[in-house]
Amino acid sequence: MAQSRGSSVPPYGTAIADALKDPKTGLAELIAHRDHAREVLAAQGDLKAALARLEAEIARRGGKTY
Repeated sequence: MAQSRGSSVPPYGTAIADALKDPKTGLAELIAHRDHAREVLAAQGDLKAALARLEAEIARRGGKTY
């Protein structure tokens, strides 16, 4: 996946998957992952609507959408 404008994608998805795979992961760590994921999700705003607007603009400019 391409990244632009110096953005980085936090590895919270991988961290959550790894924590869930490990039966030794403590409850406190699971809660910390949950709280962090909620913060990241809340910071995204309405990402679904933003993506739809972006797809529409790409199509309007003659680009390919998926």
